[in-house]
Amino acid sequence: MGSFAVVFPSLLFIPMLTALFPWLLAVAATPPAYVLQGQLTDVPAGTTIYLKHYQSGWHTIDSATVDATGRCEMRGLLDAPLLASLQLKGQKHMYQLPLHPGDELTFTMEPNPKRETFHFQARGTVGVEQWQQFQQDIYPQMFGVAQLPAKNRGLRELRALVRRTPDTFLAAHLTKNYLSRQASQQAFVDSMTTVLARRQPALAETQNLSTRTHTAALTEKGGEVAPDFTLPTAAGPSFALSSLRGKYVLVDFWASWCGPCRAENPRLRTLYQQYQAKGLEIVSVSVDADGGKWRKAVSQDQLPWTQVSDLKGWDSPAAQLYGVLAVPTTVLIAPDGRVLERNLRGEALEKRLRKLLP
Repeated sequence: MGSFAVVFPSLLFIPMLTALFPWLLAVAATPPAYVLQGQLTDVPAGTTIYLKHYQSGWHTIDSATVDATGRCEMRGLLDAPLLASLQLKGQKHMYQLPLHPGDELTFTMEPNPKRETFHFQARGTVGVEQWQQFQQDIYPQMFGVAQLPAKNRGLRELRALVRRTPDTFLAAHLTKNYLSRQASQQAFVDSMTTVLARRQPALAETQNLSTRTHTAALTEKGGEVAPDFTLPTAAGPSFALSSLRGKYVLVDFWASWCGPCRAENPRLRTLYQQYQAKGLEIVSVSVDADGGKWRKAVSQDQLPWTQVSDLKGWDSPAAQLYGVLAVPTTVLIAPDGRVLERNLRGEALEKRLRKLLP
């Protein structure tokens, strides 16, 4: 009896089909579409609603038109999860929600009788529930103070939320944009960054945290050459940090909205007057995104030294170069361009300058 072989045509055809029709591979690799279905109350038919994302400026991802029953729908593709915002045409207020490729979400918008906004509610994913928990229960306990005490209840609850959901985009987003801004939370941020690098290495938020924590650790030790940067000044022309080589330089990362930063400015002004003639320069790098507020703060606080900013907020490449996770952050640089010390402020800074510039 002759031998025979069993052939599985489907297995044989796969390489042939993909060779003849390479677009099949692309189809197979395409992520599922997100779907957003909304029900809006007291919104005129024909009103446009936009889906936006902020990244060094606002970008429209999608849009839809509200029909006569108050319904609308958007569907499309995303390269990666993000924090999206919904905005009705003609209104300033935005309503945020985390959005992943393939998410199927519903949302409602009902007029808020006490405000010129809408009561917004979204459903459909764990991420949306977590974001609403953060906004409604946690963030109000943190609002209004740039640097919170480590025992702040909102910070405790936020750490717990992040620990419970290390595989979600929201865990990385909240760690990067809220916890990392708090000086008291750096040990937790370092630990969580290690977890996120293992669980979600491809996320931009994870990569940003990894870069910043690594750079912060380097500059904390001191001894290496300070990274150079070139930024626009408040007056307009560009300024390069390396142009101050040969002097002691205090690089001060701050923001107009940062209370502790503004409180430190009078002391810095006194130190500048005392030590500039002896070889000290100060460069203030603002992480503001609003140029008007930045320049107003510079004028109000009467800051005579170099003021620079690219107005990219926390996305500023200079802040990332120096691993800035919170403001105020200072870096003291020697005349040879090497980092001497990080986060010197108040009496500690005065004492250091007295030794360096007697």
